[in-house]
Amino acid sequence: MNDKTKAYMMKVKKELVEALEKTFPNLPIYEDEVPDDETQKYDHNPYHLLVYSMGDFTKGENTSNSLTQSITIIYYSENRDDFDETIIDILGVAVNVKSITFSDCTKARARHADTNRFVDIANIELNRVVKLEYQI
Repeated sequence: MNDKTKAYMMKVKKELVEALEKTFPNLPIYEDEVPDDETQKYDHNPYHLLVYSMGDFTKGENTSNSLTQSITIIYYSENRDDFDETIIDILGVAVNVKSITFSDCTKARARHADTNRFVDIANIELNRVVKLEYQI
């Protein structure tokens, strides 16, 4: 059931990740979270990474056979002067993947544990349309 839809969803996700990896070859990219065995390397090294996750579904607008799924990309950056410029590049890569659109980007600054280190964080919200093989 919905095999075409599932295949398309996997294709779009793969295209997004591959485009990010190609554009940012030195930027670690994780799905959903940074694995525990990887987190220690950021205790003594600057943060510079992406974490993406596929989010919730909502009913598509003006159609009974589509859903909209949220996609979140969180960009962590420490000691870099190109934070905003990198956000723009991430957005450019993402919206060039078919069916992905930009929704919102919020920025924050957080202290790393009990240190004097600060990490810039961009929460990039995207959406993708998922066409169903049936009506809802």
